[in-house]
Amino acid sequence: MNPDETKPKEDPTVLEAFQRFFSRPGETVKLPDSGETTEVKPKISRFILAALVCFLAGQFLVEFLREALGRLGLLLLLLGFALAVLGFFRERKRTSPIIECETGQQSGKEIRVRLIWLLAAFVMSIGASLIYRRGRFDFVSTLLWIASIISIIVTFAQPITITKLDLRSIWIKVTINRKKTIAYLLLVAVVLVFQFGRVGQVPSEIISSQVEAYYTVDGITKGDSSLWFPRNVINEPVSYYWVALVDRFIPGTLSFTEMKLAFALAGLVAVFYMYKLGRRLFGEKSGFISALLLGVGFWSILQQRAVLGFGLILPIMLPALYYLYKSLQEDDLNSLLIASVLTGIGLLTNKIFIFLVIANLIITIVYLAGHQFAKTRITIPLRIAIGLLAIILVVLPMVFVVAANSNSWLSPIMNQLSTVNNPASGSPIITFSKNLLSALGMTNWLNRSSWADGIANRAALDWVSGAVFLFGICVTLFHDFFTKQKQVLSLLILFVLMLLPSAFSIAQPMENPSLSRALGAAVPVFLIAGRGCAYAIDQINAHKKGALWVKQGVFFGLFAILLIARNFSLINTTYQHNYQNSSWNATEMAQVIRNYDIGQAGSSQAYIIGYPHWVDARSVAISLGEPYTNLSILPQDIGTTIDLAISKIFLLNLADSESLLQLQSLYPAGVATTYQSVLPEKNFIIFIASQ
Repeated sequence: MNPDETKPKEDPTVLEAFQRFFSRPGETVKLPDSGETTEVKPKISRFILAALVCFLAGQFLVEFLREALGRLGLLLLLLGFALAVLGFFRERKRTSPIIECETGQQSGKEIRVRLIWLLAAFVMSIGASLIYRRGRFDFVSTLLWIASIISIIVTFAQPITITKLDLRSIWIKVTINRKKTIAYLLLVAVVLVFQFGRVGQVPSEIISSQVEAYYTVDGITKGDSSLWFPRNVINEPVSYYWVALVDRFIPGTLSFTEMKLAFALAGLVAVFYMYKLGRRLFGEKSGFISALLLGVGFWSILQQRAVLGFGLILPIMLPALYYLYKSLQEDDLNSLLIASVLTGIGLLTNKIFIFLVIANLIITIVYLAGHQFAKTRITIPLRIAIGLLAIILVVLPMVFVVAANSNSWLSPIMNQLSTVNNPASGSPIITFSKNLLSALGMTNWLNRSSWADGIANRAALDWVSGAVFLFGICVTLFHDFFTKQKQVLSLLILFVLMLLPSAFSIAQPMENPSLSRALGAAVPVFLIAGRGCAYAIDQINAHKKGALWVKQGVFFGLFAILLIARNFSLINTTYQHNYQNSSWNATEMAQVIRNYDIGQAGSSQAYIIGYPHWVDARSVAISLGEPYTNLSILPQDIGTTIDLAISKIFLLNLADSESLLQLQSLYPAGVATTYQSVLPEKNFIIFIASQ
């Protein structure tokens, strides 16, 4: 009997899960091919509920009244921890541990290994890698690479039983509980609104770093087949190929909105697997709430909207972790292969996945160390060997490319770690320790992300999510730790490891904590927050008076309304306002050029005169729908435009008086006006030189 496992063979479909979301805490649920789980109905603890109230009040003060009452908010958070410890200690004394049926033990079957397929995998992968070393890949090399991945899966894949799909049974399960069906439909609707709502308007402008990604993706759609993109924020290729793939299904030329749309589509995968992972680790309520938190949370959504190379981290990391946990809980080699392949693909997406490889190793040791799994089929050395083998085969082509460009690949890492350019940063060890401490507080106190990929100088979570996260920490440490020790330990380890990419910002400690570099930490954060909220619902349901679904509906409805309203405001008002104030108004400039060209019957030439720290002319060209039109001109080259015998329009920075004088001397009949932008500080000069 292993009390650490949470129904390891329970893996119902989403439709089957409809039946159990609002089940009573003490209810026994029978699942196909698994044992029964008996859960003791909790008694209401006023201390625990008081702790939740303190967390909500404290986080509210920290978020909205930081300057005036921030210290009082921190005191309330500390009081919440104290009440939670007291409440769980009292609960621990009067209740016995939950006993969960241990399933998923080894079936006694031997692992089948097909050595001929293993040899084929290596041969094809090396062949593909040798071709990739030429700097590009073609159909043959891509086919070899994909075939090598399939071969390694076939090498270790174990036989499975496939059951026939019974649509009638599924329909009955969907309609048997209408309240639950409505709850899931509402979840889907809310997530869709947050993922795709105003995707064209938020953010409104494309900036230089996004311009680089735009031209990279557009180059792929036109036949570029590189694996290395050094001019981008992120060098790894998968994100760019994903956007290029989505673009093939959308008519017209590539646009900034399409790029954001591609990552929004991937975000749906992240939400789905957040639900599955939360359900596997802590139960269906936790999975449902975790999916909601992720689906509407500004932390994750802004990484998609920013288009800076972090939009595919969660869509790849979450399924990789889900199949890792599934393989550990069910002793399932097939799931281990899927998790390893996804981790390898993650390494082709972002350097953050280096820490996922480490996390996979530590989580595996946490789960399998001890006598409980002494008889498991897939031992720790075998798991590590198979996992690393699959990962290496997936990333082998990239290894050759990186080897040929080692300085370029390592430079972002070394720039983050080295103190050469910032000797005032002090001892690297002390700086790292301070960074890690700051990163630990990013969820509830402060982050220092840029305006492009986050909302700086506030917590990474909204006040509602932040409160239930703190409550969830208390639940997992003081309640679940005694019954689900391995789940709790693995999530805490994962949380710390995924903060390291941000904490290693030793050269520029003021860039830590970063919402993008620490994005992997969102996985354990939302899982723990979902667990905390689900436990709070169970505590409220312990009252004997009143209808169960009414109390649950009122509490969860209020929670959801506050959560949704706050995140909607942060994404569409706060973030958009910060972004618009910090970026240049390329869309307005593009509209001015477009209107002038229409007035000249399409016979005009536009120029944007360069000026320090002004708009990127390429952003204007992309907003104009003509990404390869060169609009940029340097002040010293203005004289070369005099020979062009068509109407010309020049856009100048408001402070560029020298260029304006030069234009007036070259075109005495020209007219200069000041364009009044929506934001006065974004005004610019329009100079029209008609022929």
